[in-house]
Amino acid sequence: MSERPFLVMIPGFLNTDILWRRQVELLSEFADVHVTQQLLRHDDFEAAAEAILAESPPNFAVAGMSTGGYCSLLVNKLGGDRVTGLCLIGSTPNLEAAGVSKGLLGLGEILPHEDFDYVKRALIPFFLNDDNQRSRSMTAIVDTMAETIGAERIAQQLANLRQGRDLRDELSEIICPTLVMCGAADKLIPPELSREVTSRIQRSKLVIVKEAAHLLPLERPETVAEFMRNWLMGNLAMDREEIHL
Repeated sequence: MSERPFLVMIPGFLNTDILWRRQVELLSEFADVHVTQQLLRHDDFEAAAEAILAESPPNFAVAGMSTGGYCSLLVNKLGGDRVTGLCLIGSTPNLEAAGVSKGLLGLGEILPHEDFDYVKRALIPFFLNDDNQRSRSMTAIVDTMAETIGAERIAQQLANLRQGRDLRDELSEIICPTLVMCGAADKLIPPELSREVTSRIQRSKLVIVKEAAHLLPLERPETVAEFMRNWLMGNLAMDREEIHL
């Protein structure tokens, strides 16, 4: 009997473990899944990556969403051949990319001067597609995650965006199978940024999902879980080709 894969999942900006809840349920049938909180505990991306490596088994796959994807790239770089697979969802190796800087960094400037409820409402259009913005259950999840993290920590997360160095030139060094996924309506990390990632990673696959924006694991949970399963099981061709759903 083959050994069960171990998967580390990293939530991103304004995300708690709620982000991955459905994927954890579905993937736990055949993999050992751990949602790490290290990115919430550290103000520095590399420190979080080092802490993740310290708490993880000798070999594991890592999946990251948003800034969690950026942290995943650092985990892969620092961990070397310990990392057996990489999954980047709504992520960019360049935190100064246009969508990120114009969107989230602008919120960082108004956060100290506005009511927290106002800021939470302002985040919704960045995170969800038009239909899901009208879904009370979906917006309630975003609200819950924001309340759990709190205004002070959100402000620190926004400040951290300015500290991440550009990792684009290091993508060509990635040798593990890499699944890249994004929402077709993502305004923070538009599909062209995900295309740039797969163009630089030899063994990669890009999946662009309609009816979803930035919070793809929440908006299309079963779709994300299905592709992650195939990626973990080695059943997904790493040919740099795009799949549109």
